[in-house]
Amino acid sequence: MRDRDIRNAIHDALVATQAFDGVWIWGLPEDYGSGASQLAAAAIEPDSSTQEDRWDAPALGELIVTTTVTITLLARNDDPQLRDEAVELLLDTAANALNGQNFAAFNAVDGTPITMPGLTRFRSWKWLPAAAPERRIRSTFSYAYLVEGWNALDVNQ
Repeated sequence: MRDRDIRNAIHDALVATQAFDGVWIWGLPEDYGSGASQLAAAAIEPDSSTQEDRWDAPALGELIVTTTVTITLLARNDDPQLRDEAVELLLDTAANALNGQNFAAFNAVDGTPITMPGLTRFRSWKWLPAAAPERRIRSTFSYAYLVEGWNALDVNQ
């Protein structure tokens, strides 16, 4: 399990909603030379992670990795009200697609999800100042998963 695998799964889930003209794993439309024709878009960017054990016996058992990503949503429209309504709809659509989901394969040993759906959700969001014809919402999305052992991180390409 790697964070990049989960970011890719988040990307795929957002694309599957068919609500976005573009969804990027890194950067925003301007970072890709994308023009103003992109009316509804999302960018998924890594933010931070923590790992901890929550068990009585340290150095034994699993680590819990909790990661946050920034998902920036943007909508473009010349009408300010329609622009704000559109970006809010994108946030609601993204929340419906992502909250409570398991974004990874199941553990082959016991069949439990590797990511924890109960800890997978939008934690916060902030409306950024409007810059006509665009409005953006920068959100913090969080998920958690288990690492079987303290030195069992996936180092495969």
